[in-house]
Amino acid sequence: MPGLTTTWLSNCTNTSNPAYKSDYRCLAIYYGRTIAASLSIVGCSMVLFVIILYKKYQNFAHRMIISVLVPTIIISAVYFHENNIDRTGLYCEITGFLDNLCTLSQRLLILCIVIHLLVFTFYDVRPNNIEIVFHLLVWPFSLIMSIIPIFGHHYGAAGTWCWIKNETLYENILRLVCLYLWLILAVIIEMVCFAMIVCKIHQQLRLLTSNSHCASEIMEKKQLYKKYVYPLLFYPLVNFVIAIPVTANRFQNWLSRDEPIFVLYFLHCTFYPLWGFCNAVTYFANRETLRQLNPCQILNVIMSSWALLSGYLQEPLSDQEPYI
Repeated sequence: MPGLTTTWLSNCTNTSNPAYKSDYRCLAIYYGRTIAASLSIVGCSMVLFVIILYKKYQNFAHRMIISVLVPTIIISAVYFHENNIDRTGLYCEITGFLDNLCTLSQRLLILCIVIHLLVFTFYDVRPNNIEIVFHLLVWPFSLIMSIIPIFGHHYGAAGTWCWIKNETLYENILRLVCLYLWLILAVIIEMVCFAMIVCKIHQQLRLLTSNSHCASEIMEKKQLYKKYVYPLLFYPLVNFVIAIPVTANRFQNWLSRDEPIFVLYFLHCTFYPLWGFCNAVTYFANRETLRQLNPCQILNVIMSSWALLSGYLQEPLSDQEPYI
């Protein structure tokens, strides 16, 4: 019954509507999105705190992680605050623009990490200025794709959030061109690169294992992959899993916008803000990194940093992470 399904969605679109607080579906989406967005903001903040405190930003991989976390925090903040606004007017257009910009840039930055891992796995080197190239490609492209719907005021209420509206065929085309197309291409390329990386790692280890004189090199390679490659491979996998319900709901809206499905909307609104939290869990899955959350160790690093700033200690020579 299309009329009923449309009614519940219209209730959840306007927070000032009395039916908003009486419809269990609206409340489920509200609390699910609030909890997920809060967890993501806390998780991303913890990751940024550890990276800055331990000066891990000197390493390429951690700088790329920061680049992914920034749009993730913005997305989480937007979803958290959208629970308390009416999805009309200029503010809704701004949050819709930020949603598209941050979603696209985050996805493309993760693709850049995978491409970098592919180059590193095959050649054991990192090309000069590759980080600058990644940012020069990702941010201007994401910005252009997000600016296009501004012309004609195509950002607005799109279900229970603000994004490109779904009222005309042209707006459906905008959704495809400005986001869906690049997300699908990114996922396909990531999966191909992922398979190539895994195959190359197994091939290299098999070649080294066949040579009995390479025991030390085998251990060195295994430690290298364990420390630098495997942790970063989890990011595209986690994001791929989270993107499944989000993409399913958006495609369902595209194909049948008059018959929204509550379960898909709930999963979308809950999983989408969880990006940051899941990335934080992935980051702290490493025991060595998890130990750095120990309060005593944090206090020790803070005191050491204060002593260095005050001139009581001399900066020690830090071991640079040479590979990634």
